[in-house]
Amino acid sequence: MSLKGRVFYVCFPLILVVLTQMIHNIFMIFLGIYFCFLFKRFSKGFGLSVILITIIAFLCLLLPQPLNKTEIKGKIVGLDEKSIVVKMGYHKVKVYGEFKEIKMYDEITLIGKPYVINETGNDYAFNYQNYLYSLNIFDILKLEQVTSLKHVTHPYHYLEKKVKTKTKVSSLLSLFILGAKDEQMKNYYEKLTKLSLVHLFALSGMHLMILQKWLNHLTKFFFSKRMQNIVSLVVIGFYLSIIPYNISFLRAYLMMLLVQLFKRIFNPLDLFSLLTVGMLFYNPYLIYNLSFIFSYTIYFFILLLQKKDRGKYYLFLGSVPIIISIQHALPVFSFLTAPLLMPMVEVIYQTMLYYLILGKPILYILSFEYEILLKMIDFLTDFSFSLHFSQPTFFFIGVYYYLYLKGIYKINMQRKIHQELSLLFAVLLAFYFYPFYNMKGQVVMIDVGQGDCFFIQQPFHKGNILIDTGGLKNTDVATKRIIPYLESQGVFSLDAVFISHQDFDHCGALESLKTHFKVKEVIESFKEKRIGNLHFKNLALDKRYVSENDRSSIIYVTINHLNYLFTGDISQEVEKDLYQTYQKLEVDVLKVAHHGSKSSSSDDLFKMMNPKIALISVGKNNLYRHPSYTTLKKLKSYGIKIYRSDEMGMVKIVYYGNKNYIFIHNNP
Repeated sequence: MSLKGRVFYVCFPLILVVLTQMIHNIFMIFLGIYFCFLFKRFSKGFGLSVILITIIAFLCLLLPQPLNKTEIKGKIVGLDEKSIVVKMGYHKVKVYGEFKEIKMYDEITLIGKPYVINETGNDYAFNYQNYLYSLNIFDILKLEQVTSLKHVTHPYHYLEKKVKTKTKVSSLLSLFILGAKDEQMKNYYEKLTKLSLVHLFALSGMHLMILQKWLNHLTKFFFSKRMQNIVSLVVIGFYLSIIPYNISFLRAYLMMLLVQLFKRIFNPLDLFSLLTVGMLFYNPYLIYNLSFIFSYTIYFFILLLQKKDRGKYYLFLGSVPIIISIQHALPVFSFLTAPLLMPMVEVIYQTMLYYLILGKPILYILSFEYEILLKMIDFLTDFSFSLHFSQPTFFFIGVYYYLYLKGIYKINMQRKIHQELSLLFAVLLAFYFYPFYNMKGQVVMIDVGQGDCFFIQQPFHKGNILIDTGGLKNTDVATKRIIPYLESQGVFSLDAVFISHQDFDHCGALESLKTHFKVKEVIESFKEKRIGNLHFKNLALDKRYVSENDRSSIIYVTINHLNYLFTGDISQEVEKDLYQTYQKLEVDVLKVAHHGSKSSSSDDLFKMMNPKIALISVGKNNLYRHPSYTTLKKLKSYGIKIYRSDEMGMVKIVYYGNKNYIFIHNNP
């Protein structure tokens, strides 16, 4: 029995195996549904064979593990101002430190100590560790000593020398030829990201096709058509081997090579399925790499569309859920601007290729083209606008791609797709308005390290409030931790930001937050404030305190039948005064003062309240050793359930109707 046209049906469940292992067991359900389809579509023998292969795949799929070595020896395959990446066979090691007179592909032996990067414990945050794992970087070290260094002459250095001109185009040359982004391109790269046009400027299958056509054009006077393809494959393979690792470019080249070698045995979809499974089993963490997801998903749709002209613009719709997942926004004109910029990018890329051969005279042409390109990007940025979305749900993604694939089927059958297009836009529109009819509300302790930051989201978009912003000296908490979570929840403006007091760990991120996010009002002093359905009271006393901590606002608010008390950094002195003033206060959820310091949480506080839950916002392994053993012991003695961000990450109290539920980011 010929496997041509059937390999995809064998490979698809293997991809589900990886998704089950790496993301969620829910994909087991899809496996079961798929096997039912398989027995209905094919013979029992074929179906049983696929099940057997899937079981073997489950048993054979192994996750790569760190080397856990402090002395490493290998080749430098990555280099920036703060670190290098050393390749040791399959594994790569990232080493932070100061390196002098080091070049790419030098051979190095060094000694380092394990370096731990504290990952944020917030939902939908960028997971740097998984990203490094997707690049085969499984160890991170801090440099202690370079024991040996051998400079190696490598073809890469020739390309590097060619692209490092003293002109403006140096950055663009580096981006297109080496696949490396420098600081000079950072501003324009951010604009391209907002326009969802980064894929045009990062080395990809499009550039490889241009390169192949260019090479075929140069060699057509010397070789036959078949030999042109062979020569171009050899040259591109050599080029790919000397530049830094690029997932999209590698996928395009391997597909080109496999089609050339096995086109009589397998069809392109078969080969692409084998390539995808091979890459995922080589490194399952690729599933977390956005370049991999974008490149492989879009190329899959290209294959399904079977080069139909009608599907050329329909293809762009296939990237919508991916773009929303990355940016939580959809540039409205991105589908129009991409076709507009594509010819310009193709011309510039070919000009760069001629520059590599002809040298300096071509720079004048390239500089002219570069100026036009920058003006086009600025123009598109000025006139573009985006629709904001919350983090796509599995349900939305599933419905969207079901309709999208149904549209592809109709295109291939030469049928109209008006109904599918209408439904796609209807689903997109419904999801756009989702935050406005979302019945869920939540009170969230955002993990900002050593500091306080609490987010309150009311149902039906009636009010979004932040109490304190946190603040870290070496990290922009606003852009790295707070804003990504707010956007994932469909929140793109804050009705109010309460600042309890002026300590940096409570308000240090405020300026950055106001710069990068819409904040309607900052409240530093108040008595009472109503926002949406919530009534906030400041219980701070009229008594003047010497300490800035003791002047903290003490915010009391009732949210869905639970009484919350946010105590800032008040000390036992203030707690005693509170007791004498109020005697009795109904509190269900207590934000423990001063991150659990022993200078707070006195018996006076608990004489006037009997909280069920204690929230402690504190940094992992902090210098102050917060929370103190004394405070924790006291909270436990009163039978209070403790939730702390250093151990559990983000803590959410979510409410629907009259019910409240607690979710934590990490299981303790």
